[in-house]
Amino acid sequence: MTVSLRVMSAGKGYQYLLRSVAVGDGNRTLDIPLTRYYAETGTPPGRWLGKGVAEFGAGELSAGDVVTQEQLARLLGAGCDPVTGEPLGRAYARYATVDERIAARVASLDATLSDGDRAAAIAHIRAEEVATGPRTAVAGFDLTFSVPKSVSVLWGVADEDTQAMIVEAHHAAVAEVMGLFEREVAFSRTGTDAVATVDVVGIAATAYDHWDSRAGDPQLHTHVVVSNRARSATDGKWRTLYSRQVHGSVVALSEHYNAVLADRLTGTFGVGWEHRDRGKGRSRAFEIAGVPDGLIDEFSSRTRHIDAAAQQLVAEYVARHGKRPSGATYSKLRAQATLATRPPKELYSLADLTAGWRARAARLLGRDPVAWAHGLTHTPGERVWRAGDIPESSVEQVAASVLADVSARRSTWRHWNLWAEASRQTMGWRFASAEDREAVVGRIVDQAKHASVALTPAEAAPTPTAMRRADGVSFFRPPHATVFSSRETLDAEDRLLTLATDRTAPHASVRAVEAAVVKRYDDVALSAEQQAALEAVASSGRRVDLLVGPAGTGKTTAMQALLRAWTAQHGKGSVAGLAPSAAAAQVLAEDLGIATENTAKWLHERARGRATFQRGQLVIVDEATLADTSTLLAIANHAQVAGAKVLLVGDWAQLQSVEAGGAFALLADARDDVAELGEIHRFTHAWEKPASLALRTGDTTAIDAYESHARLRGGTTEEMLDAAYAAWRADHADGKATLLVTDSTATVQALNARARAERIIDGDTSTGRTVALADGLSASVGDHLITRRNARRLTTLRGGWVRNGDRWKVLDVRRNGSVLAGAMDQAGKQRRGATVVLPPSYVAEHVELGYAVTAHRAQGMTVDTAHVVVAGGTTRENLYVSMTRGRESNIAYVALDKPDETHATPQPEDITARSVLHGVLNHSGIELSAHQTIDAEAKRWGSIAQLAAEYETIAAFAQRPRWERIIRSSGLRPEEADAAIASPAMDALAASLRRAEARGLHADELVPMVVAERTVADADDVAAVIRHRVERVTARHRGKVRGRLVAGLVPAAVGVGNDEVREALDRRRDLMEAQALALAEEAVAHRLPWTRTLGSAPLGVVDRMRWITALSVIAAYRDRYDITNSSPLGSVPGTDLQAADRAAAEAAVRQAQTVTADREGNAALAPRTPTPVAR
Repeated sequence: MTVSLRVMSAGKGYQYLLRSVAVGDGNRTLDIPLTRYYAETGTPPGRWLGKGVAEFGAGELSAGDVVTQEQLARLLGAGCDPVTGEPLGRAYARYATVDERIAARVASLDATLSDGDRAAAIAHIRAEEVATGPRTAVAGFDLTFSVPKSVSVLWGVADEDTQAMIVEAHHAAVAEVMGLFEREVAFSRTGTDAVATVDVVGIAATAYDHWDSRAGDPQLHTHVVVSNRARSATDGKWRTLYSRQVHGSVVALSEHYNAVLADRLTGTFGVGWEHRDRGKGRSRAFEIAGVPDGLIDEFSSRTRHIDAAAQQLVAEYVARHGKRPSGATYSKLRAQATLATRPPKELYSLADLTAGWRARAARLLGRDPVAWAHGLTHTPGERVWRAGDIPESSVEQVAASVLADVSARRSTWRHWNLWAEASRQTMGWRFASAEDREAVVGRIVDQAKHASVALTPAEAAPTPTAMRRADGVSFFRPPHATVFSSRETLDAEDRLLTLATDRTAPHASVRAVEAAVVKRYDDVALSAEQQAALEAVASSGRRVDLLVGPAGTGKTTAMQALLRAWTAQHGKGSVAGLAPSAAAAQVLAEDLGIATENTAKWLHERARGRATFQRGQLVIVDEATLADTSTLLAIANHAQVAGAKVLLVGDWAQLQSVEAGGAFALLADARDDVAELGEIHRFTHAWEKPASLALRTGDTTAIDAYESHARLRGGTTEEMLDAAYAAWRADHADGKATLLVTDSTATVQALNARARAERIIDGDTSTGRTVALADGLSASVGDHLITRRNARRLTTLRGGWVRNGDRWKVLDVRRNGSVLAGAMDQAGKQRRGATVVLPPSYVAEHVELGYAVTAHRAQGMTVDTAHVVVAGGTTRENLYVSMTRGRESNIAYVALDKPDETHATPQPEDITARSVLHGVLNHSGIELSAHQTIDAEAKRWGSIAQLAAEYETIAAFAQRPRWERIIRSSGLRPEEADAAIASPAMDALAASLRRAEARGLHADELVPMVVAERTVADADDVAAVIRHRVERVTARHRGKVRGRLVAGLVPAAVGVGNDEVREALDRRRDLMEAQALALAEEAVAHRLPWTRTLGSAPLGVVDRMRWITALSVIAAYRDRYDITNSSPLGSVPGTDLQAADRAAAEAAVRQAQTVTADREGNAALAPRTPTPVAR
């Protein structure tokens, strides 16, 4: 992406910005004024952006003004007004350190615990808190705008005037995109639990230009750091930005920037544009026509420069010593090459940098690069369009294409997904202005939304007019939050659900399965669990059935037995196999000894009448989670027509289709009796079996197991790549089948380049004739390759053909660029007789080095050892797949930093491998199906948590005059009262006061009492301090409840005179109570675990009403605080507010147990004490 996002932390976070951005990319001290450096060398001073800049001080600052070091430190370091130094709203949160959190939780442990239990509890607390890691407040969001590489190259070698005009176009594009950000992305949140999303006056951002990358190549880019402080347009208070909106918009902003910049440069220079492929798995780049790829590569490939330098050092070593260097010596030589090719850290003027870039370009172009750039930037321009020039028919046509492309890749989407795709599809249109482009893209997006199906439910309760944003939408619905799908996707999922309940498919008897189990295959016996799963699948008669199997549970062994059982009853050839990839289909064929095909090819052949299913046939679709919904439906429909049965085999917790998926998980969720394997058979070490299952579900206790068995490493990205590579290479040298896995294509490429270089040193790869590959690297005899496209016409002597994902060894490189390659198995052993000649065009376009692999490539493979490089952005599914490939060992090499190709950034303090993995396990990348999303959206917007927060916020708004009067008469000094009323915490304080009154306290007496406790003169936030004191008193108070509690928890608002507000409150009250009752009834009907200690429902009408009312309060508490464990009230509350609600819920537990005990004639059962170590 040309726009990337990095979150900037408060406190010392601004020092990173000052050191690496504000004063350039050098190791400069922070106590020297910026202007002195900018006047001599380096990059220009930062400048202010955004309408919010005018809100500072008395309006002294304006967009475009220079940012001073003091201003930067005030705003981003302390969250203060850069002019006056006054705090902007609430001070940055000061979070407890890991040690402080541990100490607090240990102090709250039950004093009656035994020494052993206490030690175990402390160990658990320590492990959990270390894994969670440190917390820091967010100071801002660094949006880095980098021009496309062709623009950087052109800019880097052009004359000074042209350079200035390119920078001007870039600045204009950045400003226009940030204008869109300000209007459509920048919002703040307020109210109880930050439930209300409100408009802001504008953003305040600082922009810093930089000229080059870390490698010293031309890379024009601008860091736009948006302050996480913005003034609310509703009440003028300073609040933080709604970060989810920021993160969700980045891809769309990046595509929009590309298009707007192209418009600007075409308007200025008349340059043309073209899309260029960047290799398998990467999106196409939009580059200036006429800038050759060779020139772009010259300024983009530091890895190749390192390799070349390393090979030169090796040659010199051989010349001196007459022998090849050892592995250890080579590592030292490579490190030397890395340092030699790294540009010095001193700053240079743009003139000095340009001189160096022109010299490099001249060698490649064979001519003066300035003259070349002049010719490219003085060409006739193409026509530019105004918004009104684009007819509605074109808008409709593009909107249909946008919707088709988005729905092919995703089951569900939101506004920014459509915007990004609309920007891509109009990238080739040149507009006269950003306003014209934005208008047309907006029309396309609106059309696409209109043709989509909204999955997010409409508001079930009215919202007062005063609590709506400028666009008329309720505060309680964030902008662009509606989730959409298509009618086609919903229909496809409905059809699959129907076929999964169709019990008219062929089946095999339980007796046939028993007979197949008795007959062992390769002396492998089936477990009782495997047999039960097979009996369920074989005899169900379901048209579409599932077999769920986590990694290593023996799915292959189970399918072999199923094959025998089905064949015994339905005859030879009655089992067919399909898989989403040709490589997976080949593995399935080898495992089962049946005819298989990849799903796309089978459907292609079926459309031409050359493939079909047979009546009574069992169609096994392996790795079914990697198949998209439309593919699974097409196969299932064909099976129904033919009278066949489809069995989908896979694991919803592993990687999914890169296209619209989620069907496998949908079908699994829809049934309570899905056949599932749970016993792990793969791993050599017993501990790894339960640990892998914990990884699968995101259970962070898995980290303990891997750490205690020395399976975790931590360090910088470079250190972890080195360590993983070295371990992989050692295992390979020992003859083990081993994998080197990462989730980054770029990292795979870098590791492959390194592996090739070291194999050359070791003599395993020839230094003779080479051939260029699709990944930009080279190969020669001895190298390992991976083919990335199916080519059925390229056959081996044994009748096999070249598949996407096949691995090969180079046996010969011929003069015409073709390659003689021998097929390899998963263990890296060459298969006898399986050789093929890969033609030059195929090699150049579809072959890559095959040493390191991505997790997608690794899924389905089993080896001896796996070495997995883990970064912070990795998903749980990616980690789970990668860490379950090895039988003997799976090691995670966890990068603690976040590499940035534009700047050297410091490694965050206190980040550990545990804390990174904790984040990874909580980051699921699973795409929900459209039907699952409907359920999730209904649950979200109809939950007690949502409705209670909305109710509290509306009530606070309605009763605000009263609370302000109480605050002003509480004994606070006038300036303290003003600060409390103006605080963002005032709404939360109002909710706490209402809660206190509902529990028998009087706010008119309570607030003066807590104010008198001790001074608030040194408080960062007066309202927050008072609220904390009020909640503490309320939690201790055991007085009689005076007011009505909605759903047993939320104090009912009283004295509301406005009819519109009253209606909004009453409707939410009714919804909450109905939801609480429905949740309670559902829990009883399904006998959920949390109801077990509450007895069974009484038979009498009155007693049952009392009992179910108590359960409704408990259910409401669980829903409000997202409690999912089996204890009625879950773990110990983390806040005073929850503690107060828990008191009401505990009373409800006692009431339910009392009703049951009275009926049974027993003493009331005491409520169970919650587990002390849990949160």
